[in-house]
Amino acid sequence: MLFSRDYRRPFWLGLAHAVLVIVYVLFVSLLIMQMSYLFNGQIAQVLQMAFGLFLLILSVAVCAWLIFYEPIKKLLHHHFKAATVMLLSTIGWLFIFMIIFIMGLVFTLV
Repeated sequence: MLFSRDYRRPFWLGLAHAVLVIVYVLFVSLLIMQMSYLFNGQIAQVLQMAFGLFLLILSVAVCAWLIFYEPIKKLLHHHFKAATVMLLSTIGWLFIFMIIFIMGLVFTLV
Protein backbone atom coordinates (compact mmCIF):
# COMPACT_ATOMS: atom_id res chain seq x y z
CA MET A 1 0.00 0.00 0.00
CA LEU A 2 1.36 3.39 -0.95
CA PHE A 3 0.48 5.25 2.25
CA SER A 4 0.92 2.52 4.81
CA ARG A 5 2.34 3.32 8.21
CA ASP A 6 5.93 3.43 6.92
CA TYR A 7 5.18 6.13 4.34
CA ARG A 8 2.96 8.53 6.27
CA ARG A 9 5.94 10.32 7.79
CA PRO A 10 7.61 11.11 4.41
CA PHE A 11 4.24 12.31 3.08
CA TRP A 12 3.81 14.82 5.91
CA LEU A 13 7.49 15.77 5.81
CA GLY A 14 6.87 16.68 2.17
CA LEU A 15 4.09 19.02 3.32
CA ALA A 16 6.40 20.59 5.91
CA HIS A 17 9.13 21.14 3.34
CA ALA A 18 6.64 22.64 0.88
CA VAL A 19 5.41 25.05 3.57
CA LEU A 20 9.01 26.02 4.35
CA VAL A 21 9.67 26.69 0.66
CA ILE A 22 6.56 28.89 0.47
CA VAL A 23 7.55 30.84 3.60
CA TYR A 24 11.10 31.33 2.29
CA VAL A 25 9.89 32.48 -1.14
CA LEU A 26 7.46 34.94 0.45
CA PHE A 27 10.25 36.31 2.66
CA VAL A 28 12.61 36.76 -0.30
CA SER A 29 9.92 38.38 -2.45
CA LEU A 30 9.06 40.84 0.33
CA LEU A 31 12.76 41.61 0.76
CA ILE A 32 13.17 42.29 -2.96
CA MET A 33 10.03 44.44 -3.08
CA GLN A 34 11.29 46.55 -0.18
CA MET A 35 14.88 46.83 -1.43
CA SER A 36 14.46 50.34 -2.80
CA TYR A 37 12.93 51.47 0.50
CA LEU A 38 15.65 49.75 2.52
CA PHE A 39 18.44 51.65 0.80
CA ASN A 40 16.36 54.82 0.35
CA GLY A 41 17.34 55.19 -3.31
CA GLN A 42 21.01 55.64 -2.37
CA ILE A 43 22.33 52.33 -3.62
CA ALA A 44 23.92 52.09 -7.02
CA GLN A 45 22.27 49.97 -9.68
CA VAL A 46 25.30 47.67 -9.87
CA LEU A 47 25.17 46.91 -6.14
CA GLN A 48 21.44 46.27 -6.36
CA MET A 49 21.95 43.80 -9.23
CA ALA A 50 24.80 42.07 -7.35
CA PHE A 51 22.62 41.72 -4.24
CA GLY A 52 19.78 40.40 -6.39
CA LEU A 53 22.05 37.83 -8.05
CA PHE A 54 23.39 36.69 -4.68
CA LEU A 55 19.84 36.39 -3.36
CA LEU A 56 18.81 34.41 -6.44
CA ILE A 57 21.68 31.92 -6.04
CA LEU A 58 21.00 31.57 -2.31
CA SER A 59 17.30 31.02 -2.98
CA VAL A 60 17.95 28.31 -5.54
CA ALA A 61 20.27 26.54 -3.11
CA VAL A 62 17.85 26.74 -0.17
CA CYS A 63 14.84 25.61 -2.22
CA ALA A 64 16.81 22.76 -3.80
CA TRP A 65 17.96 21.65 -0.35
CA LEU A 66 14.40 21.73 1.01
CA ILE A 67 12.94 19.85 -1.95
CA PHE A 68 15.64 17.34 -2.92
CA TYR A 69 17.99 16.69 0.03
CA GLU A 70 15.82 14.35 2.13
CA PRO A 71 14.58 12.24 -0.82
CA ILE A 72 18.14 11.83 -2.13
CA LYS A 73 19.35 10.89 1.35
CA LYS A 74 16.59 8.26 1.59
CA LEU A 75 17.40 7.06 -1.90
CA LEU A 76 21.07 6.55 -1.00
CA HIS A 77 19.99 4.48 2.00
CA HIS A 78 17.91 2.26 -0.34
CA HIS A 79 14.51 3.54 0.83
CA PHE A 80 13.21 3.97 -2.71
CA LYS A 81 9.48 4.10 -1.93
CA ALA A 82 9.90 6.55 0.95
CA ALA A 83 12.09 8.79 -1.24
CA THR A 84 9.54 8.70 -4.05
CA VAL A 85 6.64 9.44 -1.70
CA MET A 86 8.47 12.37 -0.10
CA LEU A 87 9.60 13.93 -3.40
CA LEU A 88 6.20 13.57 -5.04
CA SER A 89 4.50 14.83 -1.89
CA THR A 90 6.66 17.95 -1.76
CA ILE A 91 6.22 18.71 -5.45
CA GLY A 92 2.50 17.94 -5.25
CA TRP A 93 1.96 20.26 -2.28
CA LEU A 94 3.92 23.01 -4.04
CA PHE A 95 1.70 22.54 -7.09
CA ILE A 96 -1.43 22.76 -4.91
CA PHE A 97 -0.13 25.94 -3.25
CA MET A 98 0.62 27.43 -6.68
CA ILE A 99 -2.92 26.66 -7.89
CA ILE A 100 -4.36 28.27 -4.73
CA PHE A 101 -2.17 31.34 -5.29
CA ILE A 102 -3.23 31.66 -8.94
CA MET A 103 -6.91 31.20 -8.02
CA GLY A 104 -6.52 33.91 -5.39
CA LEU A 105 -5.00 36.25 -7.96
CA VAL A 106 -7.77 35.54 -10.45
CA PHE A 107 -10.52 36.15 -7.90
CA THR A 108 -8.95 39.37 -6.59
CA LEU A 109 -8.41 40.80 -10.07
CA VAL A 110 -11.98 40.12 -11.24
